Amino acid sequence: MYLLITNDDGVQSAGLLVLKRSLEQIGEVAVFAPDRNWSAAGHSRLLHDPLTVRSVSLSDGSTVFTSDGTPSDCVALALMGLVPRRPDLVVSGINRGPNVGSDVTYSGTVAAAMEAVLFGLPAMAISLDGYANWDFGYAAEFARRLVQEVARRGLPAGVLLNVNVPNRPAGEIQGVAMTRLGRRIYRDELELVEESEDSRRYRMAGQLPTGELIPGTDLAALAAGHVSITPLHLDLTEHRFLEEMRQWELRG
Repeated sequence: MYLLITNDDGVQSAGLLVLKRSLEQIGEVAVFAPDRNWSAAGHSRLLHDPLTVRSVSLSDGSTVFTSDGTPSDCVALALMGLVPRRPDLVVSGINRGPNVGSDVTYSGTVAAAMEAVLFGLPAMAISLDGYANWDFGYAAEFARRLVQEVARRGLPAGVLLNVNVPNRPAGEIQGVAMTRLGRRIYRDELELVEESEDSRRYRMAGQLPTGELIPGTDLAALAAGHVSITPLHLDLTEHRFLEEMRQWELRG
Protein backbone atom coordinates (compact mmCIF):
# COMPACT_ATOMS: atom_id res chain seq x y z
CA MET A 1 0.00 0.00 0.00
CA TYR A 2 0.91 3.63 -0.50
CA LEU A 3 -0.44 5.71 2.40
CA LEU A 4 -0.64 9.47 2.95
CA ILE A 5 -0.51 10.77 6.53
CA THR A 6 -1.44 14.25 7.69
CA ASN A 7 -2.76 15.90 10.87
CA ASP A 8 -3.82 19.22 12.41
CA ASP A 9 -1.34 19.29 15.33
CA GLY A 10 1.60 20.09 13.08
CA VAL A 11 4.26 18.12 11.27
CA GLN A 12 6.45 17.68 14.36
CA SER A 13 3.64 16.26 16.49
CA ALA A 14 4.50 13.10 18.41
CA GLY A 15 1.22 11.49 17.35
CA LEU A 16 2.07 11.83 13.67
CA LEU A 17 5.51 10.27 14.11
CA VAL A 18 4.18 7.27 16.06
CA LEU A 19 1.46 6.74 13.44
CA LYS A 20 4.02 6.93 10.64
CA ARG A 21 6.27 4.31 12.26
CA SER A 22 3.32 1.98 12.79
CA LEU A 23 1.99 2.25 9.23
CA GLU A 24 5.46 1.78 7.73
CA GLN A 25 5.16 -1.83 8.87
CA ILE A 26 2.44 -2.46 6.25
CA GLY A 27 3.20 -0.08 3.40
CA GLU A 28 5.02 2.90 1.98
CA VAL A 29 4.15 6.11 3.79
CA ALA A 30 4.20 9.72 2.61
CA VAL A 31 3.73 12.58 5.09
CA PHE A 32 2.32 15.97 4.16
CA ALA A 33 1.29 17.96 7.24
CA PRO A 34 0.94 21.61 8.26
CA ASP A 35 3.91 23.46 9.72
CA ARG A 36 1.95 24.55 12.81
CA ASN A 37 -1.06 23.63 14.90
CA TRP A 38 -4.42 24.09 13.17
CA SER A 39 -6.67 22.57 15.83
CA ALA A 40 -10.33 23.63 15.37
CA ALA A 41 -9.56 24.91 11.86
CA GLY A 42 -12.49 22.95 10.46
CA HIS A 43 -12.70 22.31 6.74
CA SER A 44 -10.98 25.55 5.75
CA ARG A 45 -8.83 26.22 2.69
CA LEU A 46 -6.57 29.20 1.97
CA LEU A 47 -7.91 29.46 -1.56
CA HIS A 48 -6.60 32.92 -2.41
CA ASP A 49 -3.18 32.79 -0.76
CA PRO A 50 -0.02 31.27 -2.25
CA LEU A 51 1.12 28.33 -0.15
CA THR A 52 4.72 27.57 0.75
CA VAL A 53 5.79 23.92 0.64
CA ARG A 54 9.03 22.77 2.27
CA SER A 55 10.82 19.54 3.03
CA VAL A 56 11.67 19.01 6.70
CA SER A 57 13.20 16.22 8.74
CA LEU A 58 11.38 14.37 11.49
CA SER A 59 13.15 13.13 14.60
CA ASP A 60 13.57 9.69 13.00
CA GLY A 61 15.62 11.28 10.19
CA SER A 62 12.99 10.89 7.49
CA THR A 63 12.24 13.73 5.08
CA VAL A 64 8.60 14.80 4.73
CA PHE A 65 6.54 17.61 3.21
CA THR A 66 5.07 20.50 5.17
CA SER A 67 3.07 23.57 4.21
CA ASP A 68 1.87 26.82 5.78
CA GLY A 69 -1.64 25.88 4.69
CA THR A 70 -4.42 24.19 6.64
CA PRO A 71 -4.73 20.41 7.04
CA SER A 72 -7.17 20.38 4.12
CA ASP A 73 -4.70 22.42 2.05
CA CYS A 74 -1.97 19.87 2.77
CA VAL A 75 -4.13 16.99 1.56
CA ALA A 76 -5.14 18.93 -1.56
CA LEU A 77 -1.53 19.84 -2.35
CA ALA A 78 -0.47 16.23 -1.98
CA LEU A 79 -3.27 14.82 -4.11
CA MET A 80 -2.89 17.47 -6.82
CA GLY A 81 0.57 16.13 -7.58
CA LEU A 82 3.07 16.88 -4.83
CA VAL A 83 3.43 13.26 -3.74
CA PRO A 84 4.88 10.76 -6.22
CA ARG A 85 1.65 8.86 -6.88
CA ARG A 86 -1.99 8.63 -5.84
CA PRO A 87 -2.30 7.12 -2.34
CA ASP A 88 -4.47 4.11 -1.64
CA LEU A 89 -5.66 5.62 1.65
CA VAL A 90 -5.33 8.85 3.63
CA VAL A 91 -4.93 8.75 7.43
CA SER A 92 -5.21 11.91 9.54
CA GLY A 93 -3.84 11.91 13.10
CA ILE A 94 -3.11 10.85 15.69
CA ASN A 95 -4.83 13.87 17.19
CA ARG A 96 -4.14 15.05 20.73
CA GLY A 97 -7.65 14.98 22.17
CA PRO A 98 -10.95 13.43 21.09
CA ASN A 99 -13.07 14.39 18.10
CA VAL A 100 -16.54 13.19 19.03
CA GLY A 101 -20.07 14.43 18.44
CA SER A 102 -20.21 17.89 16.93
CA ASP A 103 -16.42 18.22 17.35
CA VAL A 104 -16.24 16.84 13.82
CA THR A 105 -17.51 20.16 12.44
CA TYR A 106 -14.60 22.01 14.07
CA SER A 107 -11.86 19.43 13.72
CA GLY A 108 -8.96 19.98 11.36
CA THR A 109 -8.12 16.30 11.80
CA VAL A 110 -11.50 15.20 10.48
CA ALA A 111 -11.48 17.92 7.81
CA ALA A 112 -8.25 16.54 6.33
CA ALA A 113 -9.94 13.15 5.92
CA MET A 114 -12.96 14.90 4.36
CA GLU A 115 -10.68 16.55 1.83
CA ALA A 116 -9.35 13.14 0.81
CA VAL A 117 -12.90 11.87 0.33
CA LEU A 118 -13.62 14.84 -1.95
CA PHE A 119 -10.71 13.60 -4.09
CA GLY A 120 -12.33 10.16 -4.25
CA LEU A 121 -10.02 8.40 -1.78
CA PRO A 122 -10.88 6.34 1.31
CA ALA A 123 -9.83 8.10 4.49
CA MET A 124 -9.92 7.97 8.26
CA ALA A 125 -9.29 10.38 11.12
CA ILE A 126 -7.81 9.03 14.35
CA SER A 127 -7.88 10.85 17.69
CA LEU A 128 -6.69 9.97 21.18
CA ASP A 129 -8.92 10.82 24.14
CA GLY A 130 -7.79 13.08 26.95
CA TYR A 131 -6.19 16.49 27.22
CA ALA A 132 -2.73 15.62 28.61
CA ASN A 133 -0.26 12.74 29.07
CA TRP A 134 -1.10 11.09 25.77
CA ASP A 135 0.27 7.61 25.03
CA PHE A 136 -0.05 7.05 21.28
CA GLY A 137 1.21 3.46 21.25
CA TYR A 138 -2.05 1.53 21.26
CA ALA A 139 -3.79 4.04 18.98
CA ALA A 140 -1.03 3.65 16.38
CA GLU A 141 -1.19 -0.13 16.57
CA PHE A 142 -4.98 -0.07 16.21
CA ALA A 143 -4.69 2.32 13.26
CA ARG A 144 -2.44 -0.18 11.51
CA ARG A 145 -4.97 -2.99 11.96
CA LEU A 146 -7.84 -0.77 10.83
CA VAL A 147 -5.97 0.34 7.70
CA GLN A 148 -5.45 -3.31 6.78
CA GLU A 149 -9.16 -4.03 7.31
CA VAL A 150 -10.20 -1.05 5.17
CA ALA A 151 -7.75 -2.16 2.47
CA ARG A 152 -9.47 -5.57 2.39
CA ARG A 153 -13.07 -4.38 2.57
CA GLY A 154 -13.04 -0.86 1.13
CA LEU A 155 -15.30 2.05 2.10
CA PRO A 156 -18.44 3.33 0.35
CA ALA A 157 -18.04 6.42 -1.81
CA GLY A 158 -18.24 9.62 0.22
CA VAL A 159 -17.59 7.89 3.55
CA LEU A 160 -14.74 8.38 6.00
CA LEU A 161 -14.11 6.74 9.36
CA ASN A 162 -13.86 8.87 12.49
CA VAL A 163 -11.92 6.89 15.10
CA ASN A 164 -11.50 7.80 18.76
CA VAL A 165 -9.22 5.75 21.01
CA PRO A 166 -9.23 5.74 24.83
CA ASN A 167 -5.99 7.03 26.35
CA ARG A 168 -5.41 3.76 28.21
CA PRO A 169 -2.89 0.93 28.12
CA ALA A 170 -3.77 -1.84 25.66
CA GLY A 171 -4.81 -4.18 28.48
CA GLU A 172 -7.46 -1.72 29.65
CA ILE A 173 -9.17 -1.28 26.27
CA GLN A 174 -12.64 -2.83 26.54
CA GLY A 175 -13.20 -3.51 22.84
CA VAL A 176 -14.29 -1.79 19.64
CA ALA A 177 -17.70 -0.18 19.12
CA MET A 178 -19.30 0.92 15.86
CA THR A 179 -21.07 4.12 16.81
CA ARG A 180 -23.06 7.14 15.74
CA LEU A 181 -22.18 10.72 16.63
CA GLY A 182 -23.19 11.78 20.12
CA ARG A 183 -24.16 15.16 21.49
CA ARG A 184 -21.31 17.33 22.69
CA ILE A 185 -21.98 19.92 25.40
CA TYR A 186 -19.79 23.02 25.21
CA ARG A 187 -19.36 25.40 28.12
CA ASP A 188 -17.55 28.24 26.41
CA GLU A 189 -17.36 31.67 28.02
CA LEU A 190 -16.21 35.07 26.85
CA GLU A 191 -13.20 36.44 28.70
CA LEU A 192 -12.36 40.12 28.23
CA VAL A 193 -8.63 40.39 27.56
CA GLU A 194 -8.13 44.04 26.67
CA GLU A 195 -10.31 47.13 26.29
CA SER A 196 -9.65 50.49 24.69
CA GLU A 197 -11.80 53.48 23.85
CA ASP A 198 -13.11 52.02 20.59
CA SER A 199 -12.51 48.27 20.79
CA ARG A 200 -12.42 45.20 22.99
CA ARG A 201 -10.47 41.95 22.68
CA TYR A 202 -11.99 38.71 23.89
CA ARG A 203 -10.79 35.18 24.46
CA MET A 204 -13.29 32.35 24.11
CA ALA A 205 -12.45 30.25 27.15
CA GLY A 206 -14.39 28.07 29.57
CA GLN A 207 -14.37 24.56 30.96
CA LEU A 208 -13.60 21.47 28.91
CA PRO A 209 -16.55 20.12 26.92
CA THR A 210 -18.61 17.19 28.14
CA GLY A 211 -21.35 15.19 26.44
CA GLU A 212 -24.39 12.99 26.84
CA LEU A 213 -23.43 9.34 27.35
CA ILE A 214 -26.23 7.86 25.25
CA PRO A 215 -25.76 4.17 24.37
CA GLY A 216 -24.65 3.66 20.80
CA THR A 217 -22.83 6.98 20.54
CA ASP A 218 -19.13 7.70 20.23
CA LEU A 219 -19.14 9.59 23.53
CA ALA A 220 -20.59 6.66 25.47
CA ALA A 221 -18.26 4.12 23.86
CA LEU A 222 -15.16 6.19 24.59
CA ALA A 223 -16.19 6.79 28.20
CA ALA A 224 -16.64 3.02 28.67
CA GLY A 225 -13.13 2.31 27.40
CA HIS A 226 -14.06 1.23 23.88
CA VAL A 227 -12.46 2.35 20.65
CA SER A 228 -15.20 4.22 18.78
CA ILE A 229 -15.49 4.02 14.99
CA THR A 230 -18.11 6.25 13.37
CA PRO A 231 -18.70 6.25 9.60
CA LEU A 232 -19.28 9.81 8.40
CA HIS A 233 -20.86 10.77 5.08
CA LEU A 234 -20.32 14.09 3.35
CA ASP A 235 -23.98 14.26 2.32
CA LEU A 236 -25.37 16.45 5.13
CA THR A 237 -28.89 16.49 3.71
CA GLU A 238 -31.68 15.67 6.18
CA HIS A 239 -33.56 13.44 3.75
CA ARG A 240 -36.57 12.73 5.98
CA PHE A 241 -37.31 16.42 6.52
CA LEU A 242 -36.68 17.08 2.85
CA GLU A 243 -39.75 14.96 2.03
CA GLU A 244 -41.81 16.99 4.51
CA MET A 245 -40.58 20.27 3.04
CA ARG A 246 -41.81 19.22 -0.39
CA GLN A 247 -45.33 19.58 1.01
CA TRP A 248 -44.81 23.25 1.89
CA GLU A 249 -47.01 25.65 -0.05
CA LEU A 250 -44.37 27.83 -1.61
CA ARG A 251 -44.31 29.47 -5.03
CA GLY A 252 -41.31 30.61 -6.97
